[in-house]
Amino acid sequence: MQQRVRKIFYNPVSFVGLIIVVFNIAFIVFLSLVEAFSRREHPYADLVIWLILPAIVLFGLALILIGIRRERRKEREGQAPSLASLIVDFNNPKHRRTFLALLTGFLLMSLLYAFAGYKTYEFTESVTFCGSMCHKIMGPQYRSHAFSEHAEIGCVNCHVGPGIRYFLLYKLRGTKELFDLIFDRYPRPIPSPVRDLRPSQEVCENCHGPQYRINERLQSRTYYLSDKQNTPKTIDFLLRMGNVEVKTEQPPKMHWHSSTTEEIMYVASDAKRNVIPWIRVKRLDGKVRVYRGEGSTMSDAAAVKAGTRRMDCVDCHNRQGHAYNPPDVIVNALLNLKTIDPALPEIKAVSVEALDGDYPSRESAQKGIETSIREFYKATYPDISANKGEVISAAVRALQQVYAWNYDPSMKVSWKNYPSNQGHRFSPGCFRCHDGKHRSDDGAVLSRDCSLCHLLIERTGTAPKPDQAVFRVMKYPHPVDIGDSWKTMQCHECHGAAQ
Repeated sequence: MQQRVRKIFYNPVSFVGLIIVVFNIAFIVFLSLVEAFSRREHPYADLVIWLILPAIVLFGLALILIGIRRERRKEREGQAPSLASLIVDFNNPKHRRTFLALLTGFLLMSLLYAFAGYKTYEFTESVTFCGSMCHKIMGPQYRSHAFSEHAEIGCVNCHVGPGIRYFLLYKLRGTKELFDLIFDRYPRPIPSPVRDLRPSQEVCENCHGPQYRINERLQSRTYYLSDKQNTPKTIDFLLRMGNVEVKTEQPPKMHWHSSTTEEIMYVASDAKRNVIPWIRVKRLDGKVRVYRGEGSTMSDAAAVKAGTRRMDCVDCHNRQGHAYNPPDVIVNALLNLKTIDPALPEIKAVSVEALDGDYPSRESAQKGIETSIREFYKATYPDISANKGEVISAAVRALQQVYAWNYDPSMKVSWKNYPSNQGHRFSPGCFRCHDGKHRSDDGAVLSRDCSLCHLLIERTGTAPKPDQAVFRVMKYPHPVDIGDSWKTMQCHECHGAAQ
């Protein structure tokens, strides 16, 4: 019986299957130990260890069975076996040397396989894999991520996270996107927000958390007006974040929207989630109130049927990993850093216009930005053009660089197609709900009072001590005179992409 088993087992197909089985079982054990003792999360670990590698093991077992079946058929037909029985005699020096050589080679191949497999596994988690494999499509996101606040965090940590479910979801969707790439039928720009993005409670709150209160923070922001002198205007914000303490029973002020102790559900009637006709708020005391937008008659049953979404971090912080800044913000930053010389007359206005020009490609944008800046100064300020050529060149280089980070004409990528909801200056943002037009059945209105989240303040008077300052709420916070329209208009109506 043993002799017969050896005969049908000794064949090339079964031998290859055996090698596959042994190598991959060893690899499963190796990765399991790495995962168990690693301090860093590996979002793909569960899938690789418990799904992909076992599938390869099953493939090896299938090869073993196929090889055995073939040998049985040969035996019935009276054919010679594929391989002769292997005989190893350790008393024979030649056999010993051959065996040791094969064993050494097997161990080296095992280590090489484990190393190569692990590095491949790590590569699939890298930003390079996500950004450069489909560089034409994801290139803009790859570039913007490189200078974002999350530049050191891999794509998979936010888009996938640990566990098999979302890995499978994104890989299945990625397969479809691969065919879309091959047949050139992918959308331009890539739709945002991502419809099935993992809830931020499972991703963002691994590092952040609304339960951590931060003190009211004073922040100064310097803007430059689009006038001849590039007049600087500094506005001080007192951001009303909460108190300095860790406290979970009551969430802080502006961050309570995504708290785990209170809940906001809403329905958006457009793909961008800018039009919100129905909002349900469940507070800490258990009280539930439903707000409906102006003119909306959506019932609770209709809202559930339309599909409700729980508000979380990315409903406001939607561009944290891939920011595409408006030209006004970009140029303000460059002027503050003195990368562009604020002494150049009208540089704010001409830079904004150059960045937001209509260019057919990134290459033409680089030439167009240089041409528009140089031609402007040559025609309007010939003395400055002649005497400050290097200063103008520095401004051109800075604008060309930030254009490459924030725009991509081929994919229609710009701040206009990817607005940020963090605030309300260039998009509806907070005013999607806090527009003063969302009303509950009992008459409560979602306020549009700016002081709910921040105060615009200014220094005034003389402080009682040298290390102190006296502030007051600004009587007229807008940097230029627009009358009282700032009290009723929404900021994005003037500053937004539609203008």
